[in-house]
Formats: sequence, structure tokens, C-alpha cells
Amino acid sequence: MSTLYLDHFGLKKSPFQITPDPDFFFSGGQRGPILGALVHVATHDEGISTVVAEVGSGKTLLARLMMAQLPSALSTVYLANPCFNRDEIIEAISRDLGLPDLLASREGKLAALQQELLRRHAAGQRVLLVIDEAHTMPIESIEEVRLLSNIESAQHKLVNIMLFGQPELDDLLAQPRLRQLRDRVIHRFDLQRLHADEIGAYIDHRLRVAGWSSARLFSLPALAQLVKVSDGRARRINLLADKALLAAYAQGKQEVDESQVSIAARELPSGQLGVARKRLQPWRSLPWQMIAACLGAAALGALVVWAALGAPWVRGAGAAATTNAVLEQSQPAGSPHLRFESSLAAPPKKADRSP
Repeated sequence: MSTLYLDHFGLKKSPFQITPDPDFFFSGGQRGPILGALVHVATHDEGISTVVAEVGSGKTLLARLMMAQLPSALSTVYLANPCFNRDEIIEAISRDLGLPDLLASREGKLAALQQELLRRHAAGQRVLLVIDEAHTMPIESIEEVRLLSNIESAQHKLVNIMLFGQPELDDLLAQPRLRQLRDRVIHRFDLQRLHADEIGAYIDHRLRVAGWSSARLFSLPALAQLVKVSDGRARRINLLADKALLAAYAQGKQEVDESQVSIAARELPSGQLGVARKRLQPWRSLPWQMIAACLGAAALGALVVWAALGAPWVRGAGAAATTNAVLEQSQPAGSPHLRFESSLAAPPKKADRSP
């Protein structure tokens, strides 16, 4: 993130850094209520909870804020990079709980971890396991997490588990071999993208925290352009807003307008823009148009051959009508339409020889 424009705009610190910073937490877009719910689940409920959000939507910041608000009687184990195998994940959890490295077997390590959890439970301590980027976990490691959820006293679970991940986490848990873990999920939180009106509030919030105290810094057209190209993701909004501020500073402007946001958008890798529009209308891309054209050509060729062979139900105008009906069904809605006009004349009718 650039700091060149801070003095130019009277800012005390960079407003759009992409590193999670609790000072910049935005409670809009249901972030505040979800944070409160997570704190309640961590301190009262027992079982497995999942938090699902697209990349760059703020789930890591949400996890850190939640842990910062937990009481001291709750011990937290946080795994930021869970790409461990089944043995390594147990070792990582044990180290976070202060257990020495053990050379025991996998069963021995699990037994030692269970004894530590029982000791903490007897001392009145709850244990919360928070796994970020959980969608990247190998299935074997997820299975180990399920085994941890089975550890319990006569009345209570000994460890509460929260899995933070991208939508692929839902796909991972939907696999048949993980149905036992899936059945233990008691809460699922969905962190949505920011809507158009929330993006303006998000921009203003971060600027105020960074020291901006005057009127609107981003013009309404600039905000509209940000909404258009950001896809509602916090990280992408930060990248675009930072580059737009830098462009305005370079041009000596005191306000960010639409042109600076457009400059920022062009500087981002092309794959980061227009994702939502491409996902909603994939046939507007070249591969889909080529597929539609090939399907249409195949249908056209088949019907022309059929007509040439004298198929009684596809002659003349009827052939054109049938071909066009097939072409329309083979093309995605909204794609360029292919039409077929028949040049095959209908065969002449036989002369009536009856008296």
C-alpha cells in the first residue's frame, strides 16, 4: 500500500492496507452481528461452527477480532495455515496448548492431548480451536478434527471448533466420507460481499479511521465505478481505493473522481475484474460463443444431409424452420443467434390423374 499521498490528503495512516487491522473493522454488511454471534458461540455452545466467505472478504480479520474479545478463561488455538497431515495437525495443536514434542505414536499423541484437555476442563478452562483457510485442509486432517470433537467429559465437549474458509469448504464437507463431521456442524455463518450502499459507507469508515475529517473524498461517480469493478470484496475495494488515491495525488487532485478509479482498475491484473459478470453470463466469453457456434454448425449439417436424403418431415421451408428451432435450443440465452434459410425447394406435387 502506498503512503505517498498521506500528507496530500491529511491522513495519519494508510486507510486501505490489505493486512488485517482491527482498528479498521467495518461492522456493516452484517459483520458486526456475525462477530457478536461468534463470540457467543465460542463462549457458550459446543460443537463445530463454520464461517464461509469469498477470498478477500474479511474472514481472517473477523477471526482475530473474535479471539481478541474472548475471556481469559478460554484457551484459543489458532491455525493460520492448516496444510498439515494427520500427525502434524495434532502436534501443532498440542504445541499451542503447551505440550512438549512427543515421540509417541499417533494414538499416544492423541491420548496426551486428551489428558491435557481434561486437565483444563477440570480447571474451568474452555478450549477453542480456530482453523483459518480450512478449505485447504487434506481430508485426513479434517478427520483428525472430527476425532477431536469426539473428546468429551461426562457432560461437555472438551474442545469447541471453528472452521473459517472459502466456499470450497462447503464442497469439502459435502463429501460422503466427511458426513460424520458435517453432522456435527451446529452453526454456519455466511459472510456476504458488500452491497453498493455498503461500499460507500466502508470507504468513508476507513478514511475517517485514517484521519480524514473533511467532506466526501471520493466523488459519487467514483464510488459508482468502485461498486462496478470491485465485486463487493473488501480486499479488492482496498486495492482499488489505494491506487485511485495515488492517481489523484499524482494529478494534484483534492478529490478522487471516476477517471482515477478507472486508472486503478486498469492497473490490477485483468483476472481480478469482472468476475461476477463473467460468472453470471459465461456465454459472453469467447469459449462459450465457440461452443454455441460448433453446436449450431453440427445441427445445421445434420439437418441439411437429412433433407438431401429426402426425409419427408424436413423438406423446403420445413427444413429451415426445424433447423432454426434446433439452433435456438442449442444456444445459451443472450448469445448471438444463428439462423438458417433453406434453398431447398419442396418437391412438385404429382399430377392428379383421377378422372
